[in-house]
Parts: sequence; C-alpha cells; structure tokens
Amino acid sequence: MAGPDEWRAARPLVRQARDQLWERFQGDRNIVGIGFGPPSRGGRLQDTPACVIRVAHKVPLDQLAPGKAVPSTMDIRGHTIETDVVETGRFYAQEFREKERPALCGISVGHRDITAGTLGCLVKDLRDNDRLLMLSNNHVLANQNVCQAGDPIFQPGPYDWDNVPVPGNIIAKLTRWVPLLWNGPYNRVDAAVAAPDDDCSVYDDMKGDMTRPTSAQPAVGLLFAGSKAETLLNPIDDVMTALGVEMVFGPAARSTVTADDVIPPGAAVQKTGRTTEYTTGRIVAIDQIVSVTYDHGNWATFDDTIVTTAMSQGGDSGSVVCRGGSGASGFVFTCQFLATAEELTGVPFTQEWLSFSYARDKFLANTVAGRWLIDTLYLNESTAMYRSAEVRPQVPDEDRAFAQALYSQHGGDMKLALMNPDRDDIRVSEQFLLDAEESLARARKYMLPEEADAAAQTIALVRARGIVGKNGRDLITMLDDPELLAKLKEIAASTGSLVDPDD
Repeated sequence: MAGPDEWRAARPLVRQARDQLWERFQGDRNIVGIGFGPPSRGGRLQDTPACVIRVAHKVPLDQLAPGKAVPSTMDIRGHTIETDVVETGRFYAQEFREKERPALCGISVGHRDITAGTLGCLVKDLRDNDRLLMLSNNHVLANQNVCQAGDPIFQPGPYDWDNVPVPGNIIAKLTRWVPLLWNGPYNRVDAAVAAPDDDCSVYDDMKGDMTRPTSAQPAVGLLFAGSKAETLLNPIDDVMTALGVEMVFGPAARSTVTADDVIPPGAAVQKTGRTTEYTTGRIVAIDQIVSVTYDHGNWATFDDTIVTTAMSQGGDSGSVVCRGGSGASGFVFTCQFLATAEELTGVPFTQEWLSFSYARDKFLANTVAGRWLIDTLYLNESTAMYRSAEVRPQVPDEDRAFAQALYSQHGGDMKLALMNPDRDDIRVSEQFLLDAEESLARARKYMLPEEADAAAQTIALVRARGIVGKNGRDLITMLDDPELLAKLKEIAASTGSLVDPDD
C-alpha cells in the first residue's frame, strides 16, 4: 500500500509520463485517455499510483503492431512509474423531461438546435455585478460553437418538447461560452452560461435530495462526456476561471481535486442530471488527457480531465458534480444490446439510446409491424449477444471505419428524424439504400447464410414498396400494415433461428 505522501509525490512524475505517452500515441485513435490514478488487477483497484491508459478496445499484446504496445513501466527522473491499460469504450459528449417552474438545477435545458442537456447550477457573473447566470456545457447551451449571444435557451430542452416549439419554454438567453477547439488542440473546458429571463422563475436549488453547491458539499467538476464505463468532468475551478463566474456561495462552494482523491476507492461524488437524475460515484483518475467524440465527426482533446466511475448517460451533460454521496454508483447502462453494437462498430449507439427509446415508445410501438419488431428484438437479444461476442474479434479496422463513416454521414439526420418524423427536409435517399446494401455486403462474413439472405430480402422488400423519398411519418404509416407484417414474418421464419413472439 502507498501512503498519502507517496501518492502526492507520484502525481507530477505520472504527469510527465502521461505527456510522453500522449506525444507518442496521440495519433492512435484506440487510445482515448491517459491520466493519474490507481491500476486495476483482476477487477480490483490497487493502492499504488500509476499512469493509466484508457483505450476504446483492449487488444492482446501478441496482436499489436510493432511500436504500438504501451510499456509496462516508465523511468521518470530515476523513478519507476507503473502503467496500466483499461478498456473504457469511447467517450461521447452527452447532450441529449418536463417543464418546471420554478426551474431548478439538474433539469432539462438546451439551445434551440440541440437535443437536451442539464442545467448545472446558478453562478454569479463577475463581469456584470454578480447577476445570476445558468451554468452548463457549450454543447448544451451554445450548440458546439454554432450560436450567437442572445440565442434562446429552452426548458425543457428541445428533445423534451414533444417536437412542438413552445415560446413559453424559453427560459434564458445565451450569454457567453468557451469555444471548443476541434481535432487536435487542447481544450480545458466545455462550458457556457446563459442569463435567465426577467419574467422566468429560476430557483437556486437542486431538484431532488441533492443540494446546490455549498461549503458543506462543494462542486468539483462540470460533467460533459462519458462512456458506458466512466464519466468525464472538467475541473470546476477551470470552468469558473474560463467563464468569469463564481459560485453563489463563493469559492468555498467549489473544491480542487488532489492526489488524495484518487487513492482507492476514490473520493465519493454525486450529481443530479436530466436523464439519470441522482447518481453517485467515485473519482478514479485526474490529470487526464482525453479524446471526446462530438456530433458531425468532430472530436476534441481535453487536458486535466477528472474521471469518475459511470454515473451518467446522454442528456446528463452540464450537471454539476459535488463531493458527497455514498460513492456506490450501482449504475447499469440502459441497453446492453446497443453497448455491444457499439463495441463491434465503434459507432456511439449507447449515446443514442434516448432517441431510439423515444421513437420506439412514441411511434414504432403504435404500428402492427413495429410492435412485432420490438418484441422480436428483445426475445432474441440473448442470442444476438452471444453471436456478437463470437464475431467481435473478427471485425477488422476497415469495417469499423466504414460503419463510423456511415454514422457520420447519416447519424445526424436519423437522430432528427427519430425526434420529429414529420420533418419534410429529411427523407430516405437512394444513397441511403445503397449504403445499407454495402453494409450488408460487408456484414455477410459475420452472418449465417440464411441470416444474410433474410437481411437482403428485407432491403429488397422495402425498396419494392417505394421507400425512397419517404419521410419519417410515411415510414410509420408503412409499418402499420398487416400485409407488411406478414411478409416480415415469412422472412424471419426463413432464418430458422429467430424466435417469433407470436408463436
């Protein structure tokens, strides 16, 4: 075991090791972060400081190309620094219910052109006579730099409007933001503030049992991203400095993380967010350089990030994270099927869970074919999980890159169509079907022949029904057709392996 003094002395040494490794491996997209924390052995955190390398997918040592292996130890100023490689998946910016007045912290907000995020807390504007401002992320309030000062901020966020803009939902106007730097340069924070409207009641407290940041429960960070395994925070001190704001209760209501906070099991923290509401976890790393994926194929590198155990999902971005709580997160991701699909392809399906579940419950479940598809998916989920585990080692980088390129091309439109199927500007294109056919051609080698044939028949069926040019509402109408359901059942039966929920 290492004592507190040993942890404190190791921090600057690990930081130097981190910088050397990042310079060497920053072009490797499988490495998503490097920072200071305890290593893990057999699923247990060890009470020794180390340089921890976070990867999207762990690759056996004998399968790594020369020069790609991370050294097991590093010599820094005459000291031996241990390293550890941890698989976390990729990190994604977590933008993603009801209207509340007075508006409390921890609830749904967002710029008019995003889905929804979280109102973190209220802060004082040091540049304007301590007026109160709402704190959240750039990608929640400022639409990833695509904005202007004065843009309206909605509560609830646009995702939670039920697709009907309501002027009465405007709660604030965008004041300022820290621009996000894409594809290389270091960022310190993903943060923005907005000024509440004079006639809008915003109450300086937190929804639920957690309280706002105080000296008894100081804030340590602003939640901005996460994966299925961990959550990322910007240090709250950096956020305050970058935006020129301060906590309502002053500097005593925020706390700097130190080496002591990562000594296993890690300092307990808590948050209240739009999606997962109240959760608690523990700090597992600090001083993290990390790569985060945003919409439209953009990615951003952040320095000095705080890493916690998993305590968030899409829509929790902007939550303020404070000291306190039990630290026992008990956090389980909503959909293991999507998490497995993400592992296979590198496409952020897990971060689209809310879009999928919203469309499923509001639209798909109200059609005869849609209900059958939903039930079939869940009834055959265990088989799909098993098969995915078998094929995962066989998926080459070029197929993963192809899937990610398709997501970058079509993912944004698909998300918007899921939220609002009546949009006339988003329709099925011939290119979309061609891409689907190319995807099937690539996937055939991972499928049983009868499964591949069934998929080809399904694509041919929807093509024959004139799917090109249809919008989301047209597709919903198509799915509410007993004849289409009968055809889909025939195709499913031809595989000999799919369990029909109606049998």
